[in-house]
Amino acid sequence: MASCLRNNDVEIDDWLLGNAQIASFSLSNDSIIGLADVVFTIDQVNGRIFNKDSMPHGTVIDEKVLCEMTFEVGSLGVLFVNTVTNDTVYWNGTDSIDFSAPVLITVYPYDGESTKTYEAKINIHQVNPDSMAWQLHSFLIPERTFVDMKPLAVGDRYYLYTKESATSINMLYRTTTAFDLMYWEPTSLTGFPESAVLPQITAFGDGFYVFDAEGKLYYSDDGLLWEAVDETPVIIALLGVVQDGGFQQPTVLAGIALEDETYRFVSMNAQREWTTGQDVPDNFALSGFGQIAYASMYHQYLVVASGRDKTDQLSDMTWSTMDGLSWTPLTAPSATFSKREGAALYHQGDTLYLIGGINPSGMALKDVYFSKDKGVSWMEDNIHLTPTNFEARGFASTIVDKDNFVLLFGGKAGRDRIVINELWRGRINRFGF
Repeated sequence: MASCLRNNDVEIDDWLLGNAQIASFSLSNDSIIGLADVVFTIDQVNGRIFNKDSMPHGTVIDEKVLCEMTFEVGSLGVLFVNTVTNDTVYWNGTDSIDFSAPVLITVYPYDGESTKTYEAKINIHQVNPDSMAWQLHSFLIPERTFVDMKPLAVGDRYYLYTKESATSINMLYRTTTAFDLMYWEPTSLTGFPESAVLPQITAFGDGFYVFDAEGKLYYSDDGLLWEAVDETPVIIALLGVVQDGGFQQPTVLAGIALEDETYRFVSMNAQREWTTGQDVPDNFALSGFGQIAYASMYHQYLVVASGRDKTDQLSDMTWSTMDGLSWTPLTAPSATFSKREGAALYHQGDTLYLIGGINPSGMALKDVYFSKDKGVSWMEDNIHLTPTNFEARGFASTIVDKDNFVLLFGGKAGRDRIVINELWRGRINRFGF
């Protein structure tokens, strides 16, 4: 409804003459991309006009903009005042307004006596939604040193399996309350194999699985009391879990076994029935790999990346499976990360991320790579960089928690070094908006 300076030609009930409420509000400018599509909320109680969904980071409002408004009844006039420059405009319905700072809008209703003032502002994201802030969350287990460490998230608690550097004793530390990463309760293990391959301990089905240096598989239903599993192949590696993908894709524990002096892919279902798959290629990693399970397009995938293969060479490869029995090499040679072992791998949104590792010279890395095509091509990440006080490392473990924080546990500055007793936490900004 257009403003007017006289109301003697407009018939309005007396009780409405003091209504100065704005009914709709929009802005436009041909040079400011997306401004015309911004939806504004009008808070009549507190006198605020704002966009709940902030405009993209980097948007600059450096030009005057056209404002369109309607009123619940009408107005004798509208006054715009920029709160920083104090520029004042008596709006005639077509004036351009400076919105580089919040603007006070005062509406004069037909009664010529009362007024209503709104503060109108354009919200713009102040941080890059795709950037990531890492912080040192805590020192994991103070006054302890470890040669190996592997965290697991099971239910609403975290389990941290460790091997002491001084005593070579395997221990379990559990969080004392749900999702609390500050307090860990030490717990002794019963029946746990002394030579357990800790980096590959896996939660599967209703319990936990680990294998030892002899290839013997062990199971625990509570993570504390362990026993050997009978009638299993000789396990060389536990690669992870392919989750239940629905029809014709049951959940399985994927691994590598030694059968007839040949390395073969194997899988175990929830009933502990084993199936043998393809022979393992020479360049497939047996240790030091990062792994992640994720869902995409109604299917479940398990991915491993980097590592040390059976020829003792470090890998720049990524492999994927949907059943644990047949694995597909993904990596394009011209678009991959450098050869390494002990890289940490995680998945967020539609992207795979790879952090750090140990290179063929034994040097620890802290670079970050990402892949948006499920591991086929990788690019070095210049946004989700680790901070300057983050020590380069390999063999760290990552878990993405319920609030989309990436938790990075431990890691080593070299293959035979002690574990860095730290827990880092980071989140891509858009997951926190």
